[in-house]
Amino acid sequence: MLLSARGDLEGARLLLREAVKAGRETLGDTHPSTLTSINNLGAVLKARGDLKGAEALYREALKASRETLGNTHPNTLQFISNLGQLLKARGDLKGAEAL
Repeated sequence: MLLSARGDLEGARLLLREAVKAGRETLGDTHPSTLTSINNLGAVLKARGDLKGAEALYREALKASRETLGNTHPNTLQFISNLGQLLKARGDLKGAEAL
């Protein structure tokens, strides 16, 4: 996320795509580190204006986190917050509240 903080969103996107791929291959699709990488990639896509892509990644991370870590795990709560903020920004208040 350092590249993202420096404004290099494309560099951050590329590195996070690699991190997601490596996480899936070595740790599995539902490992907390993989899910964090998926969520972080969603954040970069959101910052780049790709709200549809970001939403898909946020939903993927949230679904897997709920299934593996539960609704009250800190990662799950962060993923809920990120998706909720995105939905709110898009004007989908019902969707945000339903989370």
